Amino acid sequence: MTYFIRTNVRLKMGGAVGYSEMMGKLVPYMAKQGWELTLGLQPFVGDLTEMIHVWKVENFADIETALNACYSDPEAQEILAVMPDYLQNETFQIMVKTDYSG
Repeated sequence: MTYFIRTNVRLKMGGAVGYSEMMGKLVPYMAKQGWELTLGLQPFVGDLTEMIHVWKVENFADIETALNACYSDPEAQEILAVMPDYLQNETFQIMVKTDYSG
């Protein structure tokens, strides 16, 4: 079964550029953990502090493994060290496709 991780990120005002730079490093790191970023959305009009990401994960165990790596791996810690400068809040959901989606 394929799982999708949906994150809704609320940035601090003015944090979009720095956050995007951090994500440019985090995306390849998470790919090594079995996570594929399938969609990253930023506002064109509307609330400019909100970003949405959809990650694809084939193996459920890779979800926990990757999250644990983010808390313990020095490489991940170096990438994520700047996150408090940009992030106000983040919500996280594990989802699956509906029966009617393609």
